[in-house]
Amino acid sequence: MKQRFKITLLASFASMILFASCEKTLDTMATLNLNENSPTSVIPSALLTQAESSGVFTDQGGFGDGPLGIFNGHMAGNHATGLNYNQYQLTNNDFQGLFLNAYLSSMMNLKQIIVNAKATETAYVGIAQILQAYELGYVTSLYGNIPWSEALDVVKFPHPKYDTQVEIYTAMQGLLASGIKNIATGGTVKGDILYNGDLAKWKALAYMLSARYYNHMSKKDATGSATSTLAAIAAAKSAGFTSSDNDLQLSYDGSATFLNPWNATWENGMYVANTPFLDLILTTKDPRVRAYYTSTSWTSGTPSYGLGKSQDGDVGTGNYMTPGDSTFFGATNAPQLFATYFELKFIEAEANMRAGNAAAAAAALNAAVAAQLKKVMNFDEDAALVPAYIATYASETATTVTMEKIMTEKYKAMICQEAETWMDVRRHNYAYPTGMQAIPVISNVTPTKVKVASAFIQRLLYPQSELNNNAANVPKVVMFDKLPILQ
Repeated sequence: MKQRFKITLLASFASMILFASCEKTLDTMATLNLNENSPTSVIPSALLTQAESSGVFTDQGGFGDGPLGIFNGHMAGNHATGLNYNQYQLTNNDFQGLFLNAYLSSMMNLKQIIVNAKATETAYVGIAQILQAYELGYVTSLYGNIPWSEALDVVKFPHPKYDTQVEIYTAMQGLLASGIKNIATGGTVKGDILYNGDLAKWKALAYMLSARYYNHMSKKDATGSATSTLAAIAAAKSAGFTSSDNDLQLSYDGSATFLNPWNATWENGMYVANTPFLDLILTTKDPRVRAYYTSTSWTSGTPSYGLGKSQDGDVGTGNYMTPGDSTFFGATNAPQLFATYFELKFIEAEANMRAGNAAAAAAALNAAVAAQLKKVMNFDEDAALVPAYIATYASETATTVTMEKIMTEKYKAMICQEAETWMDVRRHNYAYPTGMQAIPVISNVTPTKVKVASAFIQRLLYPQSELNNNAANVPKVVMFDKLPILQ
């Protein structure tokens, strides 16, 4: 499948340096690092637009996240490399563009904003810091230890060290705190295609992301993580993250040059509905089914749905379901969700459950489901299905709520946010939804179902470019090694 990446001229020069032969002298590298088309006095608005529309923010759509949906059980590969990912057949070349784009196409531009901002442009600095934290959070959730303290300075550190994952999370929280302080100065921000320069929303987002990343530490410190998470959630609410109006999302116009990346993925048919997940949606009479999947026919108010595919090495031949053009996630101009109010409420539910406050956990779970239903349901006819679903799955009390219910409903809601879903699945040891997570089999055609591995996949492999050019610093791992914060 062809991947599409947007790399600025500045980032292209940086990549030339970062992955150049070690034979180049430092002086030569310094000369190469001077891009005459990108002066040291930059225009923050132009770099902000580029950083927001590239890197992780592009790759998080189907091109980067699609395979992650296989690893967390939302999706199944249907042909070509999709079948490879079903079989846990990864190489160091897979996802290389995702890793590099995060650094070169987004974080390099964000660094230029921070370094070159004028005294009157601190709001740009704050936004850039918040976005850097987001990008680091995405990459570390896939790889664990990654470069940061020595990253993005290719002259001083041509071979950057890998910081530990705990250090990365500490740095992320520091970036968010600094970002909040810097946007407090106010001012006008242009070129912001995510929040249109609304600094109040950026502040609220920073607290929301802080809560997300504290919650990621639940395996390291269940109680401390819950306490810090809930404090950040309270700050996010106080700052205005109280509805879906504050959701961080990238809206596409549906044109050939600015197309929702999931649309092309579904049209290609590389990834389709995983049978257990589709069955979960259908058997629970979930009113979001048409927001998630295009029906094969729709007559007299009765939908007819195709099949889910098993995660195996068999080439797909059935009428498999995908989120097509009519769905919330699959339309050409559908928004890509990055951080939402309903996710914040799910995090609140989980953290309260760990903290022993079941009543608050139940209230947050109920609110999370209601908010996500309201956001993604795009057919008026489905409204009649909502009350029954709410009564069954979003009317929990202190005596009925469980961690399984919280994580199962979050799993249903977080489709197409596959990196974050995979983090949830791994944090809970592939336990939820109960009975649904399974190691793929080599083939479902043969009578004996042989699993592709004895353990679940836990991480991506470091890029080949890093092994070629920075091998001394790249951690020695295999795909079944748990991330440091999950050990």
